[in-house]
Amino acid sequence: GIIASFIRLPFSLSAAASNSLQHKTANINLFSRSKYLHSERIPKSPHAAFMSAPKLETAEEEKPFLSTVLFIECGFGNDSHGQSSTKAAVRACRNAIEFNSLPSITKFVLGGYDNMKLSVILAVPKKYQHNLDLLECAKVFPYGKIQFTVQDGGMIAPSGVAIERLGDSCDDMVIVCCSVMVGY
Repeated sequence: GIIASFIRLPFSLSAAASNSLQHKTANINLFSRSKYLHSERIPKSPHAAFMSAPKLETAEEEKPFLSTVLFIECGFGNDSHGQSSTKAAVRACRNAIEFNSLPSITKFVLGGYDNMKLSVILAVPKKYQHNLDLLECAKVFPYGKIQFTVQDGGMIAPSGVAIERLGDSCDDMVIVCCSVMVGY
């Protein structure tokens, strides 16, 4: 696997980087949701964002992201028309956390929400990993430090029809699975 050091600038994996990596991990530090979403320093293109990322190191050389796991949430999402892995991944992340609340996190995690960590694993069909935007996925989570790991998985299923006006280039339905480990 590949891991990036904590960064405040979110980034997406470029198509070139995506093709050379089996599993990709990116750490994104979210201290303030509004500050993160409205940052003027967010690169406009995924390629520029990848280029601004820190030096990549292998995951085996790093200490574990989470030393204590409090609970795990799972979800899935799909994009029936348009073949967007980002749309499917955002839906999977939202599905994993949408029926949960963390009112006592400040009692379990020193520093509260700002020191809470989320280890997010996204299983995305390899064919559609090149257009996955982790910035959009990160917007689902209101607080915490996030580590994304993208791995081959999910599913491509036929939607039964390709509708050009909905952005379809074929009848693929992109399905993404998500696991969110919450801890510190």
